[in-house]
Amino acid sequence: MRKPFIVANWKMHKNVEQSVAFLHKVLDRLPNGDHVDIGIAPQSFATYPMIEITQHTNLQIISQNAATKYDGAYTGEISVKDLKDMGINYVMLGHSERRRFFHESNQIVNQKVLAAANIGVTPIVCTNEDEESIVINNKRYYILRQLHNVLQGLSIEQLQKVILSFEPTSSIGEGHEMNLQLAERGCQLLRQQIRLFYGNDVANRIRILYGGSVNPENIAQVMDQPDVDGVLIGRASLDPEKFVQMANYQNNYALALQN
Repeated sequence: MRKPFIVANWKMHKNVEQSVAFLHKVLDRLPNGDHVDIGIAPQSFATYPMIEITQHTNLQIISQNAATKYDGAYTGEISVKDLKDMGINYVMLGHSERRRFFHESNQIVNQKVLAAANIGVTPIVCTNEDEESIVINNKRYYILRQLHNVLQGLSIEQLQKVILSFEPTSSIGEGHEMNLQLAERGCQLLRQQIRLFYGNDVANRIRILYGGSVNPENIAQVMDQPDVDGVLIGRASLDPEKFVQMANYQNNYALALQN
């Protein structure tokens, strides 16, 4: 069984003081990590003080981005090698906002994925809903256009450790609503595509997250979908009370069923 992963993406919110204060409000109220993984992706300058506080806990601090190179004359970039040295185990790559605002192509995302995987940092690879049909052995398949390109060059062992995220642009941002059928359809397509190109073993092992307007009211429904192994949460994760509720969705759901 794939272990669920609840990830908060804070985007360009919270300074160091606010990030540290948030941790002090939530750390002793999070699940112990036996049945669910929990992570927060803060702004880059807040990662180190947050790692210092969480190093003996089950909370993962995640990088929102990394460069294609490990070092060199790349002003403003973040080395995934140095992230690893700092104690970061996961990095988000290919987020729709990176693609839209910073024009990151599939080729650039692929280079970042390889850099992370080769150094031992697990990529959380984000994709959206752009579909296309292909024909293999006279049979038509529907796949997500971005996925195959951004995973090129990874070994089967590396692929099994990669985490995928499906984030439909129609559900991202304030004022949008989560579509449960779209969430499952997208994650299902990702798993089918992994199975098609890399086999059942990889498809059954790889974790797939859903991102798009997840909140305390709908997280249990999202996580109940067979191909959804976790969530990538934006705005709702900025509130410590909501974050604690979502991190403990398993216990809250069990209590709701009892009542």
